[in-house]
Amino acid sequence: MARSRAQHLRELVVPTLNTGRHVISDRSAYSSLAYQGYGRGLDVDLLRRFNDFAVDSRWPDLVVYIKVDLAAVRKRLLKRDTDRFERENDEFFTRVIHGFDELARREPERWLIVDGTPPKDELELIIRNAVTQRLGLA
Repeated sequence: MARSRAQHLRELVVPTLNTGRHVISDRSAYSSLAYQGYGRGLDVDLLRRFNDFAVDSRWPDLVVYIKVDLAAVRKRLLKRDTDRFERENDEFFTRVIHGFDELARREPERWLIVDGTPPKDELELIIRNAVTQRLGLA
């Protein structure tokens, strides 16, 4: 996963940032920390150092954490094709949710926590407004 993140950074993120544009991505090294570290029980600090090296210490300026409970996670997963992580049991996802909560708690200046229960269209507007405000784009 770290190699994939490094490739994504090298081929897409950095060139786009170099043009002066913002980059929005649906995954980051934080996902690796939550899924592999907290979910799978691997050493989170070691994973952070490994990912830090892979992404050349270029972590996201802002992470939008759409917070939902376990029941909502399960309901959403039933609506789409799942990968190996998404087929995991409830205990795994409880640990992943805890992991995202902990990561956000450790770096509150970097994380924007959004209640994920509103309908999709409303949630999109909430996120758009919050990101615009947080990044000073308004």
